[in-house]
Amino acid sequence: MNWSERITVFLGDSITEGYGVAKGECWVDAMPGKTVNRGISGDTTFGMRRRFEAHVLRSAPDRVVIMGGINDLSEGGLLADVQDHLFYMYEQARQNGIELVPAVCVQPDFNELLNNDWAPFLPGLRDLPDNLEALAQWIRTYAHNHGCTCLDFAQKFPEYTVDGYCRYFLDGVHPNARGHAIMADIAQNILYP
Repeated sequence: MNWSERITVFLGDSITEGYGVAKGECWVDAMPGKTVNRGISGDTTFGMRRRFEAHVLRSAPDRVVIMGGINDLSEGGLLADVQDHLFYMYEQARQNGIELVPAVCVQPDFNELLNNDWAPFLPGLRDLPDNLEALAQWIRTYAHNHGCTCLDFAQKFPEYTVDGYCRYFLDGVHPNARGHAIMADIAQNILYP
């Protein structure tokens, strides 16, 4: 199938939206063909679930890439709740004949993240590494068990950053333009082979 001729919706948070990079530098902007970026900065999987019908189902895309969870977990949300929201969206996509691509977010630079001025206001940061790894494993398992392509940034991103992981982030969590370029390369190789 030639996905560059089909509509793909990208549903997510600030990393999908392209927070902190110029228009055209976001990884989603680099995807070929018909794309709809439905990333919203600060959104949680609960928020994504609430807007799923309006932003995905009403658009009737051929494919949806869903990436989220880091905001929920940073704010102290429960891993089980994140999994529940993602499961709901995954199943809705599949039930509506939309090709599902679960995505695993790029892992933050935790040292940099914990040194931000706003870090003390996020109660889930201390447990974030373990929670994100558990979420990543859950997403990979879901994708494997349901025959879905998994867009796994967490696994692939470190292969590109041997010169220093922190050089690819604005603040420890949001990729900079160089980080988005890496994400674009990873996504193109997986989504548009």
